[in-house]
Amino acid sequence: MVLRLATATLRPVRHVIHRSRGRREILACSARLFSTTPSASDEPDTVFGGGAPLFKGVHSTHWSTKPKFRRAGPDFPIFRVMDQKGKLIEGIELPFSLDKALKMYKLMVTSSVYDQFLLTMQRQGRISFYLTNFGEEAASVGTAAALSDMDKIWPQYRELGMFLWRGLTAQEIADQNIGNEGDRNKGRNLQVHYAMLDKNVECVSACLATQIPQAPGAGYAFKLGEEDRVSVAYFGEGAASEGDALTALNFAGVFGAQTLFICRNNGFAISTDVQDQFVGDGIAVRGPSFGVPSIRVDGNDLVAVYMATQEARRMAVEEKTPVLLELMTYRIGDHTTSDDSKSYRSTDEVAEWKPRGPIPRFRAYLESIGAWDADKQSELEKAARTEIVEAFKAGEAKKKPPLREMFTDVYTDVPWNLEEQWQEMEKHVREYPSDYNMDRYRNLDGPLPSMDSALIKSAPRKIPPAPTGPTERMTMVAAINNALHIAMNENPKSVLFGEDVAFGGVFRCSVGLRDEFGEDRVLNAPLCEQAIAGMAVGLSTAGYTAIAEMQFADYIFPAFDQIVNEIAKYRYRNVGGGCGNIVIRAPCQAVGHGSMYHSQSVESYFAHCPGLKIVMPRGPKQAKGLLLAAIRDPNPVMFFEPKVLYRYIFEDENSDVPVGDYELPLGQADIVREGSDVTLVGWGAQILRLEKAAARAAEEGISCEIIDLQTIIPWDVDTVEASVKKTGRLIVTHEAPQVNGFGGEIVSKIQERCFLNLEAPIQRVCGHDTHFPYAWEEFYVPSPARVLAAIKKSMSY
Repeated sequence: MVLRLATATLRPVRHVIHRSRGRREILACSARLFSTTPSASDEPDTVFGGGAPLFKGVHSTHWSTKPKFRRAGPDFPIFRVMDQKGKLIEGIELPFSLDKALKMYKLMVTSSVYDQFLLTMQRQGRISFYLTNFGEEAASVGTAAALSDMDKIWPQYRELGMFLWRGLTAQEIADQNIGNEGDRNKGRNLQVHYAMLDKNVECVSACLATQIPQAPGAGYAFKLGEEDRVSVAYFGEGAASEGDALTALNFAGVFGAQTLFICRNNGFAISTDVQDQFVGDGIAVRGPSFGVPSIRVDGNDLVAVYMATQEARRMAVEEKTPVLLELMTYRIGDHTTSDDSKSYRSTDEVAEWKPRGPIPRFRAYLESIGAWDADKQSELEKAARTEIVEAFKAGEAKKKPPLREMFTDVYTDVPWNLEEQWQEMEKHVREYPSDYNMDRYRNLDGPLPSMDSALIKSAPRKIPPAPTGPTERMTMVAAINNALHIAMNENPKSVLFGEDVAFGGVFRCSVGLRDEFGEDRVLNAPLCEQAIAGMAVGLSTAGYTAIAEMQFADYIFPAFDQIVNEIAKYRYRNVGGGCGNIVIRAPCQAVGHGSMYHSQSVESYFAHCPGLKIVMPRGPKQAKGLLLAAIRDPNPVMFFEPKVLYRYIFEDENSDVPVGDYELPLGQADIVREGSDVTLVGWGAQILRLEKAAARAAEEGISCEIIDLQTIIPWDVDTVEASVKKTGRLIVTHEAPQVNGFGGEIVSKIQERCFLNLEAPIQRVCGHDTHFPYAWEEFYVPSPARVLAAIKKSMSY
């Protein structure tokens, strides 16, 4: 059928500036749904010639002699083409076939029937949690139907209709909510946290809004590849209050990412009414502030939702622009089964909204054209209920996944510590079977599975060839730059981005890379660490290698949520799929004058989170080889660079860096100095202090063995264990504070394995449990003298 629109009903938006294939250009968003109008000014400019922006970063072209304060711009109209009685506005025809209309309606009804049944199952205690989509079915079905199957979707949690459109079956829904072995995600996620990676739908995340800044990363990848695809983030108006939402709009606008932001404004964030959530005019008005074309739509009008989404998608692909859609709807049900909405809204209010929902409205339309009737409605509801009931019965008969699956997919391979924990757990439950539900899990009530003791060895299972060929004396800065150059030259789908990286970065690690690889692949990112990390996720899921730089490790904490709740968990919750090829670089440790915000060692914060690898080199040779290995590793890697070493002049082989391409294995410690009396373990810049302490100890006849862990996660326990069994003594040292520093983990594991071999208590020489002080830095860091004192104490025990 023909699509005809009256564009006067839609909110105009301003011109939008985008980066486009090596240049910045102004795109006039005068699409069929969106038009542009210049803003009025008080006086013409007579100084600058008129028309040119007066300052960088703003569109103002005129001065004003009056102090005008603006609270808001013109009102956003709500785009609607079908009234509440199901009648299309004159001049509007369906933008899709009748067959498609019936499919969309049937899925809305099916969603509602499934919701009602699963809500009942939760009330009966047969599943632990559930949330419904009542009243919001058009927002998910209407948008999904207007997208291409190749478009990547980042759901929130109230998009059951979208999942149905993409092909999620009743059996898959039942299995996921039960958490059995048939679940796509192996029973790892809370109810309704669906995923369909094979259908380009990412996994639902319980962390509100974290998916929003991830979507522009994929949208930018689609732009780079000149693909007819968009990246779509669903979220609610409550999530729009998160910083993730605002920074996502900014990043998408700056990079011209092919991204749709679809906000379901249903009036409530659990119990918080929109009037308590924000004072401004909803969500759509925020888009133009970031140069993002925006529209407000009646989210209960299935046809309007479809039309707006279809046009937004066209704009995103053809004009290389993000688009924001605010779908106005109403949440009929409680927020979740843990909520009772009668405590904060009246039943009369809900009753008033029910007949305004999308299902009654579109049913009225279909009945008006003779395509639907009561008998068909009854037959559809009965069939949908039978389908979900039978699926649930089958799901309840299935066992939960094997215990082994609790330990898989944290990394691409099961590391030694998880292998060790799994083997111990399998033995434990069989020793105490009455304490566990043995019969509910596949194979748990059977014999002990076969186990390979070799898999609990900490040495890397794959060792790259040793570096050969000519070497060149380099600083660590030069070695890192060299590694980045090799990686980006080798892989055209690698992208380097972060604050100030385009001109070389504040430490000059990326000098010259933008000139060689172009501004599309070496990007200055807006100043927002959480969005940098989020963008890395999006790029990674689209098949790109993301090399993200945090300007200082001290400033990484705004990205903590993205790193530990998203990047680290992505492979596990998605059963091995999704993101992984991500490296986050960050300068760290003391520098001599950095104080508490330019000196922190943050590795232990991330070491506590499964799913991340953590690396810290001690010199140029190690920096290049470990960084190349990290960039090529399929797991996410935190690569911390001791900034005091960037330009340190090494007088040994550490600065003789092989000119060619080479890797050093992640997870393998390096014995820097062999010895027989005491083992010293450290990493990063601390190795220099250990070498100085060992040299002084040697003058007193004490032989020290120095081990550089290099990789903190996974750490090479076997190398440390072998050394301690030889020396009988261990001193662990790091710049981070002592309490909960990673040294505590090393001490615990080594005393467990080497208790009978110890000649003295294990000691830690660490940063003090204060904040990093400017005036007392020489006393704070674990100096050679403090290490030497610990060596003497151990030897005299």
